[in-house]
Amino acid sequence: MKKIFLWVAICLPLLAACDKEDLGASDIHVPEFDYASLSETDKYIYDNYTVPYNVAVVYRWNQGDMSSDDMRKNLVPPREDQVKPFLDMIKQVWVDTYTEEMGAQTLREYIPKQILLVGSSSYNDDGSTTGGTAEGGRQIVLYNVNEFDFQLSQIQSYAHVMHHEFAHILHQTVEYDSEFEKLTPAYSSSWMQMSDETARSQGFITAYASSSANEDFAEMVSQMLTHSPEEWDALIEGAGNAEAVEHLRSKEAIVISYMKNNWNVDMETFQVDVMEAIEAAARQ
Repeated sequence: MKKIFLWVAICLPLLAACDKEDLGASDIHVPEFDYASLSETDKYIYDNYTVPYNVAVVYRWNQGDMSSDDMRKNLVPPREDQVKPFLDMIKQVWVDTYTEEMGAQTLREYIPKQILLVGSSSYNDDGSTTGGTAEGGRQIVLYNVNEFDFQLSQIQSYAHVMHHEFAHILHQTVEYDSEFEKLTPAYSSSWMQMSDETARSQGFITAYASSSANEDFAEMVSQMLTHSPEEWDALIEGAGNAEAVEHLRSKEAIVISYMKNNWNVDMETFQVDVMEAIEAAARQ
């Protein structure tokens, strides 16, 4: 017992001494933010992505910023003169449309926190190219920025990538109806050997949609939003057989209900708004 009291007697003065000890000033220097020193490109990013949505846009990068798959490819950063026009288009066809539909605060909560821009194309082993990729809802990588020249087909393609990846974030937050994947359960990893036309005849809106239920859902959302109502109906009704059309319409109904009930997004009006934004961006 005496040993215990002796230990306490020794330690209490030490603790008291530590309590009063002056550790000195910190050597850590946090530089002040100097908006005026930013380039015009960085000011645009700060004003339109960082402040309102807490998104970092990376366009100056080294190979270490890339995924392990991209690191083995011959990729280059984008030219700076392409960055602002490209980001302005992405803002117009994706950020602004969702802001209008669900509100800036909700979008800020779920939007990926980093957009990485790549100047060159990303070629795959099968000869195809990748327009964009996403990593766990945290980062979106967009390729071939140096070739962007406001062509309608380009804008539709990038809008499709953004809406597809954001659909993944939404369904990872709130699951869609499990009946969706029961409609056409024959998902396959061999989707690359299938044409979109063949896929639609089997009840998938695109060949990629046939790879998994989650990709099927994201493709239904993104394809609907990047086609006019007339184009969308033509895709479905041209599936080639009544059973495929029925499956596609059932999937469409689940998507519309999901977006309305969980995110207060009216897909039918949203479709028109996104297409108007795409067409407006193509006229610039």
